[in-house]
Amino acid sequence: MVEGVRKRFSRRGRWVLDGVDLTITPGASTVVAAANGAGKSTLLRIVAGASTPTAGQVRGRPATVAYVPERAPARLRMTTRQYIAHMGRLRGLPARQVRARADELYERLALLPGPDVPITALSKGNSQKVAVVQAFLRPVELLVVDEPDTGLDAHASGAVRELLAEAAKAGAAVLISAHERSAGPDAAFILRDGRVRALLPRPERVMRLVLVPADNRAMAGDLAGHAIELTQEQDRLILRTTDADRLLTHALAAGWSLLEARPEDDR
Repeated sequence: MVEGVRKRFSRRGRWVLDGVDLTITPGASTVVAAANGAGKSTLLRIVAGASTPTAGQVRGRPATVAYVPERAPARLRMTTRQYIAHMGRLRGLPARQVRARADELYERLALLPGPDVPITALSKGNSQKVAVVQAFLRPVELLVVDEPDTGLDAHASGAVRELLAEAAKAGAAVLISAHERSAGPDAAFILRDGRVRALLPRPERVMRLVLVPADNRAMAGDLAGHAIELTQEQDRLILRTTDADRLLTHALAAGWSLLEARPEDDR
């Protein structure tokens, strides 16, 4: 999809991207990791169609694209509800459908203090939730998300990862940027010196998690399927796992609390 893409912002400026080739597969999540200033946001904007490359091309961009920027539109005077309604109109969606889907997403992400206050009054994390909501108003063929965990608490981060997994399962090509390689992506790459290189698989690392269950204790059986070992001490569960991201997504979405998370070899 991305073929020989180069980008610089002035005629004699440095090449931020210098010959990027990248295939983004429908029904899978592709993660590109990079340091600050390496050009990952520039690459994602080009893939989403929000910016044009200086050279090269993005071939086969689908008709329906959603984009979650690294920084949400925090200075808008509109309320969240007004902004989301506006975005729905721009996409030609029925108002009733937009309201129903948005209300579902406000609840899943725990938007505080709610959708009827100006976006300028929201915290960084809650304004980022607004950016997530607008991207998930309808199913899309290409979903581009720049650092999905920016400013989010553990509950919202888990909800976003569930939404990303649902989009990929529904057939979307999902492109995600991150500071560090995320666990368990279908493909993982690093952006360095303007070029993308495939990362070698990392050896599995055992994580020790301590969780406090919510009222739904039946979830313990589901979590056990992702754990090497699970023990219970009074009001908490202690787990060892090599699949911490997926396990935490299940637990946090069910309202559980995380007390501790550390690699098993850390003392």
